Amino acid sequence: MKKTLETVTLALLSLLILPALSGAETMTYDHDGEPLLAMTFPAGWLVDTNYVEDAKAAGTYKGGEPEIRIVEAMPEDGTRLWIGTWVAPRTSTLEKGLEYAASLDGSLFTDVEATEPEATEIGGMAARTFHGTAKRQEEDVEFAMALLEPRDGVIVAVLYVGEPETWTKHEAELTAIVESLRPAGD
Repeated sequence: MKKTLETVTLALLSLLILPALSGAETMTYDHDGEPLLAMTFPAGWLVDTNYVEDAKAAGTYKGGEPEIRIVEAMPEDGTRLWIGTWVAPRTSTLEKGLEYAASLDGSLFTDVEATEPEATEIGGMAARTFHGTAKRQEEDVEFAMALLEPRDGVIVAVLYVGEPETWTKHEAELTAIVESLRPAGD
């Protein structure tokens, strides 16, 4: 019985991981039952769409409303780099999205030094972007955040966090991810 369970678990894990390893993987983030945002991750990146379920299973999910569905991605090479994408809760404008992002200080980071948000466009979507340095669990990190509006009144947060100089080491891949962001269906 134990051997069968291990075999089934390994088979399921390989089905989840193989698409991310075989080539670039385009993901569609659904919201309210409709496709919202498309993004492409490079070959050799691990993509996890089960953040909440994984956190609950690990006992690290603290709950709260609304439940945030995060798509996580990181390179398979072991680099300490993380990208998360999610719909920002209780936000309906980019300005409210900036307030939401500011509320993450303290829960995600300490000692934050960030640029002023810049109004821009990513993938045809109105956006606000900023970047900086901070401490995450007492370690120095760099971060970049984009807030996007792929649909009227729906704000998506895309957050990059890595060890210092990680963006530079993975610049081509990270730039390709950012350039792939677009409203689903475009």
